[in-house]
Formats: sequence, C-alpha cells, structure tokens
Amino acid sequence: MAPFLSPCGLFSSLDGTALLTGHDGAIAGFNVEQLLKRLERRPLSGGGNFRQGSTPYDSLTVSVKFADGIATAEDVRVEGPAAKLSLSGTASVPSREYDLKGVASLISAPNATASFELPFVVQGSWDDPLIFPDPESLIRRSPATAPLLDAVKDKKTRDAVKSVIDRFTGGGLRAPAPDAAPAASEAAKPN
Repeated sequence: MAPFLSPCGLFSSLDGTALLTGHDGAIAGFNVEQLLKRLERRPLSGGGNFRQGSTPYDSLTVSVKFADGIATAEDVRVEGPAAKLSLSGTASVPSREYDLKGVASLISAPNATASFELPFVVQGSWDDPLIFPDPESLIRRSPATAPLLDAVKDKKTRDAVKSVIDRFTGGGLRAPAPDAAPAASEAAKPN
C-alpha cells in the first residue's frame, strides 16, 4: 500500500511547468485602466476601492515553473486595449501566498507606448492579497511633492533646508545641560 500523501505534501512536491494563454476575455474583480487613470490625474489620491469591475484583455499569457511547490512566474502578461500588466516573482502553493512585483501600464492609443506606468507589489494570501503601488513613482508624478523628494536626495538642497530650520529655531533644539536639571529641581523644593 502506498503511503498517504497529504494535500500539503502533494503541493510541496509540485514540480514542472505550466502555460496558460487566453484571448479576448476579462479578469473580474478589478479595473486596471480605471485605477491607472485616477492615479495618473491625482498620483497621491490613494488607490481607493479598486477591487471592483473588470479588466478586459486581448491576450493573456501565464508561464510558470514549479519547483518544490513554489511557482516562479517566468512570463505573466495581460495586454488589453487600454492597459497592460506584467508580473514576476513567486507564489507558494502549499502556503497559498504571493510575493510578486509588476508594472501596470496605461496605453493611450493602439500600438503606442505607455502613457503612464506604475510599478507595484503583490504580497500575502491568495484569498486576500495586499497590492501596493510604488510610492516613489507616485510622489515623482505629483507636482506638489516631486520637488520635496528631490530636495531630500540632493545634499546641497538638504543643507539649505536645514540652515533655514536652524535660523527659525535658533540653531536647532538643544538638550538642557546635564547639571541644569538637578539644580532646577533642588531650587523648586520647599525649605
């Protein structure tokens, strides 16, 4: 009699490759085009509730290699009339968790280059994954915050900002002298 293999044991031993292709369909549950258009107009508006609607596609390609129950995305692309997605990374079949990075692109016209690209990360459980847009790319797109990001990275600008703060605060915040605190508490005691 063969030993009983649990579902987790079975999934942990998964090895091989899989290829899935699709044409002229839609992925239900989120609308990439709508989300990208909103973030293109207002980069710091937040994602809002993007888990509704659907993303139509002209072609879908998912090429995955399995080794010891870990699926490595070799080629994952969703190409639609107005948006494209590409993903790479891994997914654990036994623990049912994602660890993926991708780029979502808004396409303004057929056969045109992307008008807006947004790197993102997908992590967490298959049932409720967390999807995070790349904050630096959104900050760079915002007219209000892009100069601040540049200022933080530029030493000369950072020093100028520090100088202005020092002028307003009288040279920065100073800690009290070590002997001043005990002397002040002794002076406050009643005789």
